[in-house]
Amino acid sequence: MKDFPTLIRKARLDKGYSQDYVSTEIGITLSAYSKIERGLTDPSLSRMKQIAAILDVDLSVLFKPKDYPHFSGVADSGGPMHPVSRYEFEAYVGLVRDLQEQLRDLNDRLL
Repeated sequence: MKDFPTLIRKARLDKGYSQDYVSTEIGITLSAYSKIERGLTDPSLSRMKQIAAILDVDLSVLFKPKDYPHFSGVADSGGPMHPVSRYEFEAYVGLVRDLQEQLRDLNDRLL
Protein backbone atom coordinates (compact mmCIF):
# COMPACT_ATOMS: atom_id res chain seq x y z
CA MET A 1 0.00 0.00 0.00
CA LYS A 2 3.02 2.27 -0.08
CA ASP A 3 2.07 3.67 -3.51
CA PHE A 4 -1.51 4.53 -2.54
CA PRO A 5 -0.70 7.89 -0.85
CA THR A 6 1.49 9.02 -3.74
CA LEU A 7 -1.05 7.95 -6.33
CA ILE A 8 -3.99 9.67 -4.66
CA ARG A 9 -1.92 12.84 -4.43
CA LYS A 10 -1.10 12.57 -8.14
CA ALA A 11 -4.74 11.88 -9.02
CA ARG A 12 -5.90 14.81 -6.87
CA LEU A 13 -3.43 17.19 -8.48
CA ASP A 14 -4.36 15.91 -11.96
CA LYS A 15 -7.98 16.83 -11.21
CA GLY A 16 -6.95 20.23 -9.85
CA TYR A 17 -8.53 19.45 -6.49
CA SER A 18 -7.23 20.78 -3.21
CA GLN A 19 -6.80 18.59 -0.17
CA ASP A 20 -9.47 20.73 1.46
CA TYR A 21 -11.95 19.90 -1.31
CA VAL A 22 -11.34 16.14 -1.15
CA SER A 23 -11.47 16.05 2.64
CA THR A 24 -14.77 17.96 2.65
CA GLU A 25 -16.26 15.67 0.00
CA ILE A 26 -15.44 12.53 1.99
CA GLY A 27 -16.44 14.11 5.30
CA ILE A 28 -13.15 14.17 7.18
CA THR A 29 -10.89 16.94 8.40
CA LEU A 30 -8.18 18.39 6.21
CA SER A 31 -5.63 17.15 8.74
CA ALA A 32 -6.96 13.58 8.54
CA TYR A 33 -6.89 13.61 4.74
CA SER A 34 -3.41 15.09 4.70
CA LYS A 35 -2.20 12.22 6.89
CA ILE A 36 -3.67 9.71 4.44
CA GLU A 37 -1.94 11.42 1.53
CA ARG A 38 1.38 11.53 3.36
CA GLY A 39 1.12 7.86 4.29
CA LEU A 40 0.91 8.55 8.02
CA THR A 41 -2.53 6.95 8.32
CA ASP A 42 -3.81 3.82 6.62
CA PRO A 43 -7.36 4.47 5.47
CA SER A 44 -10.07 1.81 5.64
CA LEU A 45 -11.21 0.14 2.45
CA SER A 46 -14.45 2.12 2.51
CA ARG A 47 -12.47 5.37 2.84
CA MET A 48 -10.23 4.33 -0.07
CA LYS A 49 -13.34 3.70 -2.17
CA GLN A 50 -14.65 7.17 -1.30
CA ILE A 51 -11.36 8.79 -2.28
CA ALA A 52 -11.19 6.85 -5.54
CA ALA A 53 -14.78 7.83 -6.38
CA ILE A 54 -14.16 11.53 -5.78
CA LEU A 55 -10.96 11.40 -7.83
CA ASP A 56 -12.80 9.41 -10.53
CA VAL A 57 -10.12 6.70 -10.53
CA ASP A 58 -10.62 2.96 -10.36
CA LEU A 59 -9.55 1.83 -6.89
CA SER A 60 -7.42 -1.00 -8.28
CA VAL A 61 -5.31 1.49 -10.26
CA LEU A 62 -4.34 3.25 -7.04
CA PHE A 63 -2.41 0.17 -6.00
CA LYS A 64 -0.60 -0.29 -9.32
CA PRO A 65 1.51 2.75 -10.23
CA LYS A 66 2.33 1.42 -13.69
CA ASP A 67 -1.38 1.52 -14.52
CA TYR A 68 -1.81 5.15 -13.51
CA PRO A 69 -1.17 7.59 -16.37
CA HIS A 70 1.95 9.74 -16.06
CA PHE A 71 2.90 8.28 -12.70
CA SER A 72 6.62 8.38 -13.49
CA GLY A 73 6.61 12.13 -12.81
CA VAL A 74 5.64 11.52 -9.21
CA ALA A 75 8.03 8.70 -8.45
CA ASP A 76 8.90 8.41 -4.78
CA SER A 77 12.01 10.49 -4.18
CA GLY A 78 12.70 8.71 -0.94
CA GLY A 79 11.86 11.82 1.04
CA PRO A 80 8.62 12.89 2.65
CA MET A 81 5.99 14.65 0.57
CA HIS A 82 5.02 18.08 1.74
CA PRO A 83 1.42 18.93 0.92
CA VAL A 84 0.67 22.56 0.23
CA SER A 85 -2.23 24.64 1.39
CA ARG A 86 -4.88 25.88 -1.00
CA TYR A 87 -3.30 29.34 -0.88
CA GLU A 88 0.17 27.99 -1.71
CA PHE A 89 -1.33 25.95 -4.53
CA GLU A 90 -3.08 29.01 -5.94
CA ALA A 91 0.19 30.95 -5.71
CA TYR A 92 1.96 28.19 -7.64
CA VAL A 93 -0.78 28.19 -10.25
CA GLY A 94 -0.38 31.96 -10.61
CA LEU A 95 3.36 31.57 -10.99
CA VAL A 96 2.92 28.92 -13.68
CA ARG A 97 0.46 31.14 -15.54
CA ASP A 98 2.92 34.05 -15.40
CA LEU A 99 5.68 31.82 -16.76
CA GLN A 100 3.40 30.55 -19.52
CA GLU A 101 2.63 34.12 -20.50
CA GLN A 102 6.34 34.95 -20.60
CA LEU A 103 6.94 31.93 -22.82
CA ARG A 104 4.16 33.02 -25.18
CA ASP A 105 5.71 36.49 -25.37
CA LEU A 106 9.13 35.05 -26.12
CA ASN A 107 7.66 32.74 -28.72
CA ASP A 108 5.87 35.65 -30.41
CA ARG A 109 9.13 37.61 -30.56
CA LEU A 110 10.92 34.70 -32.18
CA LEU A 111 8.27 34.23 -34.85
